[in-house]
Amino acid sequence: MELGTPAPNPAPAREKLSRRVLGAYAAPAFSQSFLMGPAISVLQGIYGKYFGLSLQEIALVLLIARVFNGFSDPLIGFLSDAYRARHGSRKPWLIGGAVVAVVACWFLYVPGGKVTMLSFLAWFLLADVGWSMSAVPYAAWMAELTEDYGERSRIASWRALGTYLGMGAFFGMPLALGPVLGSTEFTPVTLRFAAIFAAVALPLTAAIAVVVVPNGAAPVRPAGNPLKGSVRAVARNRPLLLYVAMFAIGGLGGGMGWGLVFFYIDGYLGLGPKLSALLIISLPVAILATPVWGALCRRFGKQQMWAAGYAGAGLVALGYLFISPGPLAAIWLTLTLLLLNALVVVEPIAGPAVLADIVDYGRWRFGADHGGMYFALYGMIQKINIGIGAAIGLAIAGTFGFDATVATQSPRGMLGLMLAFSVLPAVSYLVAAVMVWRFPITRKRQQAIVRAIERRERRLQGDAVTVVTGSAP
Repeated sequence: MELGTPAPNPAPAREKLSRRVLGAYAAPAFSQSFLMGPAISVLQGIYGKYFGLSLQEIALVLLIARVFNGFSDPLIGFLSDAYRARHGSRKPWLIGGAVVAVVACWFLYVPGGKVTMLSFLAWFLLADVGWSMSAVPYAAWMAELTEDYGERSRIASWRALGTYLGMGAFFGMPLALGPVLGSTEFTPVTLRFAAIFAAVALPLTAAIAVVVVPNGAAPVRPAGNPLKGSVRAVARNRPLLLYVAMFAIGGLGGGMGWGLVFFYIDGYLGLGPKLSALLIISLPVAILATPVWGALCRRFGKQQMWAAGYAGAGLVALGYLFISPGPLAAIWLTLTLLLLNALVVVEPIAGPAVLADIVDYGRWRFGADHGGMYFALYGMIQKINIGIGAAIGLAIAGTFGFDATVATQSPRGMLGLMLAFSVLPAVSYLVAAVMVWRFPITRKRQQAIVRAIERRERRLQGDAVTVVTGSAP
């Protein structure tokens, strides 16, 4: 990999961000996670159980949406980069995306009239555009707040904490609403309350971040054709391509798991009334594990800890094979979910922080900031993992004969469910762990990249001063 020769002097010290700024930056992660909670966990189950769509129809919608993301997310990333290069900020995207997402998600989570595959697809796509408009520039913003290797892990830890708190708030809604609704299950009524809460929380937290958090480092204006430069900065960035591959492979397992968790817990184990409690009970462990993983990433390296988390998750995911319906099912499932969530929480910490280092590499290699494009790929792969992973999982389970509408499954249907929910996710985690461990941008190489960028910027500033002085009358 072309990184140049590290300078002998140590990396310069970087000022740490205050907790006030970190908290304000993490606030949108809470509401974004809350709003996307249904889409990554129970939405497909509710559309199948209550609105009459087949697993194949739901799988097709998810697949189409992810193909759509292949065009929409990079476009949003490119436009976000272009706007920042001209105006120095990504903040308007955060507000605009929040408005679009709130409107679209109301119709997605509270459908009116007859629900069809086309109506599900239309509102899902519009909601996806709103999510991307808000989430892509927001994620890229992190790389611009600091160039320090360890501080990026700290920022990502706060953001991950906001994400898990948002997930906890969503999964806890059925429990909180139980006394009012008379049920602790996820139903269309639950989604209505989620949409109402998100309509307030998403714009509010976006506004807090816009007011409190600084814009970050001054942007670097790209030379030449911006679109051609962005395409080149993606296609010729070898560390970025490696990152996309390992992130996609590892995340595919999580996508398959999330796509089938409703059917595994409700349809197989018969624990539907306890679904909300089972999903939320592991979140406190994830929240507690977040600062621990953040400290470990700063101490031992981001990719090393990411690889360790993936390897552990692969082994734990196989535990689903050994849980059977019965009085002890809830206990064993709880233990498995606790351990799995404590391990996979490293990904939303290390993943964005490693990508921020790749943004530095792109600035050095291509002479411009393409953080929006890079984080658009990150967000796109996340959604592809969730969408295509869920679609693959649903398709495998459905092909083997798993039927969400019947009380008793056939042995072949159960084989398909276990293959898609446990075995294949475990394999994807383990393969990705090896790839992450071998990722080439280490702490020393990232520091060398930052020093090289600073030397080039000082040289360019000196050349500019020389030109101005020389041309003076």
